Amino acid sequence: MQTNPELGEETCRSLFGYLGKHPGPWWLSSLRLKEAADALRDNCWPRERQHHDVDAATADFRTGPVYMLLMGMAVEAALKTILVAEDPNLVGMEKISNTIGNHRLRKLWNLTGLGKVQSQQTDSLLDRLENCLVIFGRYPVSKKAGDMEKMLNSSFQGQLHFDQVAGLWTRLEKHVKGTIPELFDETTQAPCQPSAQMSGDSVPNRRSNQVACFRDSTCCRKAATNDKETKNE
Repeated sequence: MQTNPELGEETCRSLFGYLGKHPGPWWLSSLRLKEAADALRDNCWPRERQHHDVDAATADFRTGPVYMLLMGMAVEAALKTILVAEDPNLVGMEKISNTIGNHRLRKLWNLTGLGKVQSQQTDSLLDRLENCLVIFGRYPVSKKAGDMEKMLNSSFQGQLHFDQVAGLWTRLEKHVKGTIPELFDETTQAPCQPSAQMSGDSVPNRRSNQVACFRDSTCCRKAATNDKETKNE
């Protein structure tokens, strides 16, 4: 595979740190996954069939794990948005710390402070999302036979509970808005937007809406370089 000669090791390291340490790119990833999950839900389960419809059992079994996989990934990225905003050092210049470098949704949920109000329903839903995210949304079996019990606890036929998933997301999004309101400020543009291209002396605030455009990372690389140069001054 042909590599981009402009992407040297130092540039990749700076870009990794720049994007990883900002909540904006994490939130963008979360929203993309949520939109994909919503599209799958609305296509496979029309609104009139999303609640207690036995005819939806086939869709639940065939597509339900994938829907839960996407929602699990969306929740994970949103939780990491909050945690990175609170502590950018969770992402180093070469790797992500073990604190957030995992898929343990209930643990990440508690780290954000959302777990202060204990709920068996929330814990159960997070576990189901995690099971689909790690195994059953992607593979037919787990690595170990003993973990197959999780599959039985992640039944999909008539038990997708769209209302519970929607409630979990609403609560999570509200928390993101409360802790990082600048992500929802339409007057703050992402560095990759045409009217907000990075200039030589422009380094964005680390908690501003830095949602990276992954189709063309030229401006992101420039921003990362500027950020690095500013630190060395």
